[in-house]
Amino acid sequence: MADEIVLSFHDSLLRRSDLSLLEEGCWLNDRLIGFIFDYFTYNAFKQVSDDVLFISPDVTQFLKLGQGPEIGVFIDPLNFPSRKLIFFAVNDSDSPNSAGGSHWSLLMYDRQRNVFHHYDSFKSHNVSAAKSLAKKVEPFLTATPSFFIEERCPQQENGHDCGVYVICITEQLCNNFIGHTEKSLVGSILAEDVRRKRKSIKSLILELGRKKT
Repeated sequence: MADEIVLSFHDSLLRRSDLSLLEEGCWLNDRLIGFIFDYFTYNAFKQVSDDVLFISPDVTQFLKLGQGPEIGVFIDPLNFPSRKLIFFAVNDSDSPNSAGGSHWSLLMYDRQRNVFHHYDSFKSHNVSAAKSLAKKVEPFLTATPSFFIEERCPQQENGHDCGVYVICITEQLCNNFIGHTEKSLVGSILAEDVRRKRKSIKSLILELGRKKT
């Protein structure tokens, strides 16, 4: 059977094979995380789209491995200086052609504090990749040196839920921003929440797909 398209949504194109990765035990790919970042931008957090920016995994990979002038070509249209929060889905791949690798974590830049916050659901596995990314994009964000902080966050209980944790943590941080709260991530995102999130993302994709047809 052909790998049929199940949803075309802004910059995201999802196929049946992508949808299958939302089953328990599967590792989320860059297309699924990119879709959720699109959904956050145009739907869930549309009300703060002028202040909050979600960078897709493939662009994040390019920024992490690129050089100054070519990075600027990608960054300039995104209007980094006007954003209060910027989210990057970071992976541990060293390939410029793939936002794959074996692990996802979340890097968030907070303009008010001039801090890069790194949230890694598997100890500090991605800290080197996250620091490399922060160093590359820092000149486009601030004229003064920024800080990099490894934050405490919920820890995954297996080897495949990292991408779902990135989504859940991003969602909670955005809700904190909108509600002007500092709700702790530890204790507020549980393993059961992650399992439910897989199901809710699958339902969302299928629902949006039906509306398109």
